[in-house]
Amino acid sequence: MSKILVIFGSKSDEQVYKEITKGLKKEGIETELRISSAHRTPDELEHIISGDYDLIIAGAGLSAALPGVIASKTIKPIIGIPCLGSYQGLDALLSIMQMPSGIPVLSVGIGKTEVAVRNAAKILKKRVSVNLISEIPNEALSKAEKIFTEFDIPVKRSEAVEPDAINIEFVSLDEPTPEKDALVIYCPVLTKDDDKAEAALNVLKHSDHGLWVGLNNGKNAALSAIEILNFDGKYSIKINEHREKLKNKVKENDKQIQGENNAGQ
Repeated sequence: MSKILVIFGSKSDEQVYKEITKGLKKEGIETELRISSAHRTPDELEHIISGDYDLIIAGAGLSAALPGVIASKTIKPIIGIPCLGSYQGLDALLSIMQMPSGIPVLSVGIGKTEVAVRNAAKILKKRVSVNLISEIPNEALSKAEKIFTEFDIPVKRSEAVEPDAINIEFVSLDEPTPEKDALVIYCPVLTKDDDKAEAALNVLKHSDHGLWVGLNNGKNAALSAIEILNFDGKYSIKINEHREKLKNKVKENDKQIQGENNAGQ
């Protein structure tokens, strides 16, 4: 039987996580509810997420680091739920969506408990195919396709969602995105000229349904889909190898900058 970990950063988020656990119970999904802080109880957090879960729903407000920290420590799919706080929750929404490339979190809109529950149930149905939707070619789409090629995963390109697939849709923030009765990962796309702070308000408006990754982050959209496809562990080795490459690149950069710093002294 599938099991979901529901974990939040504070008891002050009680109204949100109670709605999630109630919704999952209606779906017949076993859950475990925990409170843990990415900042205050990091060691305990690592122990909690080591359990046998198929999916993790993590929520927090303000800096909302919890979903991202969990994503750095597991290759299970993560649904992040930003909680209302300062700036109408915009800070938490962006913190969860705007993850570094290679460490994905699937964000729902601010306090959108029903969206988290609905999509968690869809993810647990064990999808086996990926469908990419984009009206025009863009760099985010190309990066997603590159990841799927690296993992030897065939994907379909179409103009409409596939009900039984993991759909990745590359969307402009200029127009509303119609809600669809399917599993959809939305990747917002902007040109450099349009990439301004004001555009974040459009994310706030559009994220009332679906799962979202960060701006132009086709790589994280693809990796999220692969984590969903990995219900049988088929891609675990490749996912871990990919993360190891990312880790080694950071270490190499650190070593390089240390050398340059020491040379300049």
